[in-house]
Amino acid sequence: MEQPTESAALAQWDAEKRRLTVLAYNMLGVWAQAEDVVSEVAEQLLKLTPAATEQVRNWPAFLTTLATRRAIDVLRSAQRQRTDYVGEWLPEPVGQLALPEDEALTGSMLRLGVLFLLEELSPQTRAAYVLHHALGYKAAEIAEVLEASPAAVRQLLSRAGKKLGHTEAPSREASEISSLLSKVVAAIRHGDAEELVQLLAKDAVLYSDGGGKARAALNPVLGAQRIARFLVGVERKNPGRSVFLGEMNQAPALLFKLAGRQDVVAIEVAAGHIQTILLVSNPDKLSHASAQWTILDG
Repeated sequence: MEQPTESAALAQWDAEKRRLTVLAYNMLGVWAQAEDVVSEVAEQLLKLTPAATEQVRNWPAFLTTLATRRAIDVLRSAQRQRTDYVGEWLPEPVGQLALPEDEALTGSMLRLGVLFLLEELSPQTRAAYVLHHALGYKAAEIAEVLEASPAAVRQLLSRAGKKLGHTEAPSREASEISSLLSKVVAAIRHGDAEELVQLLAKDAVLYSDGGGKARAALNPVLGAQRIARFLVGVERKNPGRSVFLGEMNQAPALLFKLAGRQDVVAIEVAAGHIQTILLVSNPDKLSHASAQWTILDG
């Protein structure tokens, strides 16, 4: 039997590179950090001895383990840094073309709202949750990745479900989200705060991320009435904005553009009403927000 070579190991890495990047992004919420994690996995492979390489029986699982463990380390450091972030920290939106066509890794787990919820979890708990819900890993498989017992993993998954308020990421039809977004744009353009209130859940929340580099609300905007007034007020202060409908993180989203500024808006829906609005304005987080955008007249 031919001995595995360094180039053979890198060939396995190259075949899994795209999937691993999305997995790491699901862990970190920042595309560039995910790419760095996957590059570091390649560096780890180069340090393997031929004997160690020969012992690898399942390359996708092996590479997933390396990427997950490295992502946990990066997330621990990132979460400490995010405590000094100006305003609310939101995940980086990523356009449709940057994501793979792998159903095991796409769908509702990559929505911006889900990534935002995952920020509530510890790095190890988040890893367990992502491996279970994005890849379908069982407790025993996750235990091997995290070097924990299956019982400990089940506790992590239970803890995550309780903290997030659900045991599985919710999914909504794209048509429902697109329809609500179009109605939001029409109401904003007409300055119709009452119409906006009707579209929002009473306890809706708007989170805005400018990162200190773009003007944004530093604190969450709570309640349908306040959110409606906020959105109408922003429109009045920024007349002439162009607005587009496209897809971010595998779900419909809005893009507002005016004088060099861009704002990406994503929503989460519950019982036919908008429950959460995520507004990303930090220019550092919009470099991967390419998509097929359709202009809306409102």
